[in-house]
Amino acid sequence: MKVRYLIPTVLLAGLVLAGCNVNKNINIPDHAHVSGSSTVNGEISVGTGAVVDGGLRTINGRINVAAGAQTGSLTSINGNITLAHGVHAGDLKTVNGDFTLGKDTLTANLASVNGDIHAANGAHIAGDVGNVNGDMALCGAQLDGNLRFYNGSVLITAGGVVHGNVTAKKPTHDYQESQNMNEPVVIIGPHATIDGAIAFERPGKLYVSDSAVIHTIEGATTVKYSGPAPAGVRLPVCPAN
Repeated sequence: MKVRYLIPTVLLAGLVLAGCNVNKNINIPDHAHVSGSSTVNGEISVGTGAVVDGGLRTINGRINVAAGAQTGSLTSINGNITLAHGVHAGDLKTVNGDFTLGKDTLTANLASVNGDIHAANGAHIAGDVGNVNGDMALCGAQLDGNLRFYNGSVLITAGGVVHGNVTAKKPTHDYQESQNMNEPVVIIGPHATIDGAIAFERPGKLYVSDSAVIHTIEGATTVKYSGPAPAGVRLPVCPAN
């Protein structure tokens, strides 16, 4: 079960007073070179090969960045953030929305409250990944930092590498009871590598391929499997690109 968060009125008012666009989309043309911008109730599109000096922010709108573009941080309160092949971006943040990272993308930290994270082959996340409610699939992607989550499933496969720790965090008792949270699930796929520890702060399931490379395990019993995936286990979705 995913939690939906309302946007505080003071945050909305602050953005309006700062002079951002309201009820307008932001469309950055192919190969343009522009400064960062923000909008309320609008989508943001960055064209192929464009360069954005600074961050892009929206409330109630998605962000799409086309192939080969470069941007600073990307923030969407209610909306998905999608990066096409070869995009370079800074931190990605969303409250209610999914992240999709295409092939050979480069990003910094990823933070989501309520959404799924999908990273394609060759994607490189140079910071940390944090999520509260949602599934994560790092499919041939590299994560330099730590991965932390509370509720959902995590898949590391197709040669994916996590240099830091993978941690299923324990929420407060009141939060867990109110959300009827399921057990966290971690699947380490064929030829994946986890350099840090895999830690469960509450009961969960850990499935590890017999060709994966792992080290320290805390708080869980490993279920070994052979083949492409553990039988009967629902897998987070890898992105098509």
